[in-house]
Amino acid sequence: MSGFYGQYQTTMDDKGRFALPAKLRSVLGPDDKPLLEGNLIITKGLEGCLSLYPQGEWAEIQNRLSSLNFTKRDFRYFGRRFYSSASVVSPDRNGRILIPSHLVSEASLKRELHVIGVNRWIEIWSPERYQYYLEQYTGSYEEVAERLFSGDGHESE
Repeated sequence: MSGFYGQYQTTMDDKGRFALPAKLRSVLGPDDKPLLEGNLIITKGLEGCLSLYPQGEWAEIQNRLSSLNFTKRDFRYFGRRFYSSASVVSPDRNGRILIPSHLVSEASLKRELHVIGVNRWIEIWSPERYQYYLEQYTGSYEEVAERLFSGDGHESE
């Protein structure tokens, strides 16, 4: 099975480092190499989390964003926030990643972290913010599944 999945509790040390869960570090790419080796990109995610991307997924996002119309105000705003928050990080020999201080503040991270696999990327949440997000989402899990998998091929948002 490929892709990132699961949820994990971990801690961030005083320097802003956290250890990537071993199960996430062992996920292999199409070339049978671990996806989380070498340089990774961490940036502002959506709904208040941070997103951690392997190189291949980051390249896909860049390709998609490059195809959008730069004259659109929304594109410029999103691009500025997304790219200006991005940093290249590399796991150390113990699988720890240093989260840049501006991103620690951006996601309101404290010592306790909630890390989730979201197939092609990983999200890093403050446990309180993640719980709030789940409580605020409108619609049930089943209703969302029905909208996404209704067969018309279109997402509602």
